[in-house]
Amino acid sequence: MSETEPISPTHDLRVSEPMEPPKPPANAQPGPLPYGGTQGKVDYMEARIASIEAHVDHMRDDIGDTRLDLREIAKSVASLSGEVRELDNHIGRLPGKGWMFSALLIFTAAICATIIYLEQIRQYLGVVLPSTAP
Repeated sequence: MSETEPISPTHDLRVSEPMEPPKPPANAQPGPLPYGGTQGKVDYMEARIASIEAHVDHMRDDIGDTRLDLREIAKSVASLSGEVRELDNHIGRLPGKGWMFSALLIFTAAICATIIYLEQIRQYLGVVLPSTAP
């Protein structure tokens, strides 16, 4: 939780130990409660209700934590959008492929011209090759 975010009145800052739900009696049957003939009450109904209430409390805590995490994620995404915009501006200022193609074309043309006119360049500079005859 950030320092600028107000604390909601429903959020409890205490860290509590997880409650152990009450155990139903040994004669309790797992599964649905029996219908009819019980006057609407079963011996272990209190334990089952207490267990359900404990689970609901844990679910509330988990949902509260999830909300806080979601707020933090939303803040992070909002700050990232500005950084992505800045990065896009920097990328937009980079030179494109056109100058690279032009430079490569000029360099290739210069090499080809040197190879084609090599003999005339040697004559102009007065370079004499050593003879290869023995």
